[in-house]
Amino acid sequence: MRSQGRRRLIVLVAVVGTLAALGSYKLLAMSSAFAVDNVTVTGAPPQLQQEIMSTVQAAAGGHSLLTLDRGAIESQLHRYAYVRSASVDRAFPHTLAVTVQVERPVLAATVGHARYLVSADGRVLEQRAGAAAALPAVALPAGTLLTVGRPSGDANLRAALAVLAQAPAGFRGSVGKITGLTAHGGMVSALIGRHIRLRLGTPTQLALKLTVVQRVMHHVTRAQRSELAYIDVSAPGRPAYGLRSTSPLTGG
Repeated sequence: MRSQGRRRLIVLVAVVGTLAALGSYKLLAMSSAFAVDNVTVTGAPPQLQQEIMSTVQAAAGGHSLLTLDRGAIESQLHRYAYVRSASVDRAFPHTLAVTVQVERPVLAATVGHARYLVSADGRVLEQRAGAAAALPAVALPAGTLLTVGRPSGDANLRAALAVLAQAPAGFRGSVGKITGLTAHGGMVSALIGRHIRLRLGTPTQLALKLTVVQRVMHHVTRAQRSELAYIDVSAPGRPAYGLRSTSPLTGG
């Protein structure tokens, strides 16, 4: 009987302790002891950083770190087109720390008079009034639908992005900067600088075709380069190039 009484006492003490702990936790959660009064944001450029901070402060300001729904806040941040990923962590006693990874535009796409910045994975980041001079540009057929904040499945845009992604190491140094792309009807080409057109044919074997472009460029003299009009690697086994003042030549 004494042993049974001790067991009952232990159970009672455990129940009382648990209830006391829950009560203390609830009191802390309802108090201002861990209320959010500061938000830090890392990984975002200044303008986006301010927007994220305002969003988080509106959602979490004054709430307790103990009861905050971090998942809900992270979901709100993913609505920003430039936010690739976001994590929200508690930094006791009063700070909410937000870390984001942002998308980077690699291509400027034009549809009619509308211009868009697009990331490497095809996500449309924003619509802009002016052109982005530092980025390669691609003109897409009228009627192409691009939605800010969503990845595009448009085949022409995907073909243009594939050219940029498949360019081999050292391509810019040996061939030049890709400044423009044309993708339409299952065919793609790229513009190097202002006057050298790369005829790539269908968007297949792009890594091989661009490597062949590098090899062909080794056979182009310095004098010819200024007059180079195009390099055709649509059939990578039979490359050709042409000068603006002469007939096509066979690449080696």
